[in-house]
Amino acid sequence: MLSGCGGSDDSSSSDDPQAVLDAALGSSGDPIESGVLDLTFGLQSQDGGGVSADASLKGPFQSNGDGSLPSIDFDVVAGAETGGPKISIDGGVTLTPDGLFVSYGGSDYQVDDATFALLKDSYVKSAELQSQQQDSGSLSQFGIDPSTWLTDVTDQGTEDLDGTQVVHVSGTADVAKIVADLGTVAEQSGGAGQVDPASLSQLESSVDNATIDVYADAGDNTLRKLDITLDIADPTGSAGTESVNLSVGIADPNSDQQITAPTGAKPLSDLLSQFPGLASSLGGVASGTGVAPSAAAPSTGTGATGGGGSDAYYACVAAAPTPAEVTKCAQLLGG
Repeated sequence: MLSGCGGSDDSSSSDDPQAVLDAALGSSGDPIESGVLDLTFGLQSQDGGGVSADASLKGPFQSNGDGSLPSIDFDVVAGAETGGPKISIDGGVTLTPDGLFVSYGGSDYQVDDATFALLKDSYVKSAELQSQQQDSGSLSQFGIDPSTWLTDVTDQGTEDLDGTQVVHVSGTADVAKIVADLGTVAEQSGGAGQVDPASLSQLESSVDNATIDVYADAGDNTLRKLDITLDIADPTGSAGTESVNLSVGIADPNSDQQITAPTGAKPLSDLLSQFPGLASSLGGVASGTGVAPSAAAPSTGTGATGGGGSDAYYACVAAAPTPAEVTKCAQLLGG
């Protein structure tokens, strides 16, 4: 699932910090198929004003094999303050071979079968296309190697991380290369029209300081934790800066995770009805009958509108030559 986050059988590479990075972050490592993800994000104005935000996503994940949706069971917590009352979200998402579920307010809600079938079909098509690429990793398919994002790489020694001995490697982020790679991803994923080169240049110049810390298993260099810290000039033009912290931790990599669907789930439409305006913006998903009721039904071939956007979507996905083109096909579901 997490390509390029695997380890190497050569534990001696821990003597070379760059080799540790190559194994933990580069495309040479074996993918991590399962484990427990711990992702946290924080944004804080260093002068105490402005916007603050925090979010976390934690829980197990398990690959179900090539071409199959993975299983996940993530708790999601997020909050933000912009000068008024704090906005908070506390919920979760569960994905199994049987369905997609959202938890909120102590209740579980299930995405309808037609929409879930469409999601699975899209994932399978995308996986098939990626398997045809020489590099099928999530970033390597774009010619990007995150292990090259650090300069002044330093071996900080061995530490204990939640009971596991890890090699700690730190470095200064090569902001210019990271920004250039972000532009490459946007261009090749079909989002270039939404990314202004001037905005990328402004982003690069606004970063005052950027550091990356990588923690890899001392035995096989499997990625266990990645910390990224950025100090960004306040976009409002004030003298203050915004501090951004992103941490990605992976516990029990490649260990079997038992993930089951919640019981007694209500239709997702019950949840969406609590938020006026959101249901209509999501179209058929909110109706509880799928993106399109006919998504699971064959086309009549008569030109009737029963197949609607879903038929056009399936045709688009089938003909799409790249994952980026598959992503563009989703636009057909809005009509």
